[in-house]
Amino acid sequence: MSPASRRLLGLSRLSHLLAVFALAASGACLAAGGYDQGTPAGRGNLDLDFTLNPGDRVKNGQSYVVWGYGLTDRLDFHGYLSHEAGGTDQIYYGLMLNVFSGTWLDLSTAVGLRHRDGETHTLFPQLLYTVKLPRDFDLIGSVTRVRNSSTGRSGLPTLDVALRIPLPDDWRPSLAKSWKLDLGVFRNSAGSWNPTYSVDFKF
Repeated sequence: MSPASRRLLGLSRLSHLLAVFALAASGACLAAGGYDQGTPAGRGNLDLDFTLNPGDRVKNGQSYVVWGYGLTDRLDFHGYLSHEAGGTDQIYYGLMLNVFSGTWLDLSTAVGLRHRDGETHTLFPQLLYTVKLPRDFDLIGSVTRVRNSSTGRSGLPTLDVALRIPLPDDWRPSLAKSWKLDLGVFRNSAGSWNPTYSVDFKF
């Protein structure tokens, strides 16, 4: 392949990548937060999920990054950092343990702490799941109890579910082993439902 052809191919892939992120940014008007799955990262692997709400345009939106790092093949150190459109920042961190892994289903549990708006919340119990569908699609989500560590009060269990869609390898950044687009819905502990999206990378 000639140098000119390689440059054209590189520009084409770059334009595809920018198109995906432009789509994701425009979808941020629906973003509210959702981050869970039942499949561990695997020892030494890093999973990162990104959601953007550019300029805090969306009233109920968030920008966040979610991580999962494989301490072992079944145990992850996971968490997220997020910024809400209203100005509130939060951080969650904890451990996720895979309790079942099969050909079509992964199940995990987790425990962790969330610091938000001057309060600390315990997230436990958590049930996280991945249903493996044909052609590398997944149905992912979780059921989580959020309890205020100071008052002992908890609201409704949070729920989220998303369809994870594989993205073309030709568009994938070279550092990533794989990447997917998640589209779903999330119910917070106050009972409010919101659409969600994220772009997932496995390194």
